[in-house]
Amino acid sequence: MRSILFLLIMTLVIGSLSGEPRANAEDFIVYSVFKPVDLGIANEAPAKDYYVNMGSAQGLRPGSTLDVLRKVASYDLSTQKLYKDVVFPFAKLKVIHVENDAAIARLDKFLPAESTPVLAPKAVMVGDIVKLPR
Repeated sequence: MRSILFLLIMTLVIGSLSGEPRANAEDFIVYSVFKPVDLGIANEAPAKDYYVNMGSAQGLRPGSTLDVLRKVASYDLSTQKLYKDVVFPFAKLKVIHVENDAAIARLDKFLPAESTPVLAPKAVMVGDIVKLPR
């Protein structure tokens, strides 16, 4: 039993020292996406609402813009191992509703294809990172 506990502790310690990128507790994300049912009304595309876990406590207000970033694992094909996580911006959201620790936003725009890596699918998804622009 002690050896199992020792191995578990050593695994956690070595893992914390490894320098691998990890999701930070301060990272804010899209935690839900809501799209109403398309009723087929001509020239009317239903808007998607993106729920984020940051709000007025983090300085958001209606009209604020958020940068949306995607974290993607990159692999070294020569060694067939994970190389690192790459994080890049690809879209902007505009906040329409704010509460203390949550907000609802809508897509403002995607960044130009020339300046962003290929995305599949090209969409804001649950788990994408959101940040206030610098």
